[in-house]
Amino acid sequence: IFSLTLMKNMKNSVYITTEKVFKDIERSYPWIDNKDRKRIFVLDGKYKYENSESFKSIFYLFPESFRYALNLVEKGRVNTIIIDSWHTILEEMKYKEIEERERREIYDPERFFLNLIKLSDMGVNIIIAKEGIEEDELSYVADGVVTLNKMLENGRMERGLTIDKLRGVKIKRSEYVFSLKDGKAHTLVSSSFKHPRTLKEFPKKEIKIGRGIPSCVFDEVITFKRGDTVFYDFEEYVPGEYHLSIIMSTLANFLKNGIKSLVIPPNDMDTNELKYQIYLFSLEKELNYLNVLYNEQEMEDFITYVDMRKDTLENLVKIYLESSTATPLVILGYDRLYSYLTSNELMQFVDFLRNEIRKRSGILIISGKISEKGIKRFCAGLSDIYLKVNNVNGNVIMYGIKPWTHVYHLDLSTEKGYPKILMEEIL
Repeated sequence: IFSLTLMKNMKNSVYITTEKVFKDIERSYPWIDNKDRKRIFVLDGKYKYENSESFKSIFYLFPESFRYALNLVEKGRVNTIIIDSWHTILEEMKYKEIEERERREIYDPERFFLNLIKLSDMGVNIIIAKEGIEEDELSYVADGVVTLNKMLENGRMERGLTIDKLRGVKIKRSEYVFSLKDGKAHTLVSSSFKHPRTLKEFPKKEIKIGRGIPSCVFDEVITFKRGDTVFYDFEEYVPGEYHLSIIMSTLANFLKNGIKSLVIPPNDMDTNELKYQIYLFSLEKELNYLNVLYNEQEMEDFITYVDMRKDTLENLVKIYLESSTATPLVILGYDRLYSYLTSNELMQFVDFLRNEIRKRSGILIISGKISEKGIKRFCAGLSDIYLKVNNVNGNVIMYGIKPWTHVYHLDLSTEKGYPKILMEEIL
């Protein structure tokens, strides 16, 4: 699929494969249209070709499919030949070598390999798809080596692309996530945050009695129920803008629905960052619904100073929840509390929060970046929804433990005038 996608996107290329693979392409890949099929040649097919001045004697050391392709190269219509796949082609050649004794030189695999090297030296771009990861003479002589890998864990598919070698070219990024969505291969990149050119109102999703509550991020795979405890398990190296955009999207929606929300911010959200996020999500008019418990004195009315002791926190939470109406939201940045409470105190406070929120049919979101496995296991155990967010070689991926979900690649866009997390399932 990767080679076919490459051929379709590279209009100056042809694709050479076996007859069996060609029939499979006709049957299974409708996105390869008739125009593209004209650029797919069968290795031992019969083609009308012209004599070659450029490639001279080496021209006749290839099957007719290659001769026809080289004619197209000479005419400037093609500059790249894609061979898919290497082992399949070589096996076909072994059979042909036996069948056609008088043309044994053409179908001898070793000679074929050496002749391809000569073609490359003569300026023809050769792309070879090879199955398996073992290093061989092909990997050694190639100017570039790109490895596609697949990992299946607990039923979840992850796909990666690694640029192992690209001779003479600086490799800015060596690893990518890729997917086979709609039967086509395409790489996925998690973008860096860019401030919106023009700020626009964050779109509200209504929170209604008797219906699920939107997260405004992961609605494609999960819906919050009243009383849920949600645990976002962020890996340490996930970019902060992804972390904050995820929790702020839910918070913004609650505030725009006029629902009281209490936040103990995670470590990567100090008060300056909090004010910036409020600005990004256009929440200035909704601040009377927000209360932030923070460990430093601030001027803003919505920020309450607290010494971060467990008993003080519990008292403040009780007072706040008792004054709340239906479905309050509490966001707990548990990594901030980890600096003030012991592990046992932190787990006790999380359990207290869960019980208090459940009584009031609210939503508790536990988030942050922390390496303490005991606390993570505790939060995972008591949560109703448990999502992991990891950094995989610069790409941000998410998958659900509770409920089980496939792996999704995350991207961050501000094109609509506010931060928006984009999800794409890795297939």
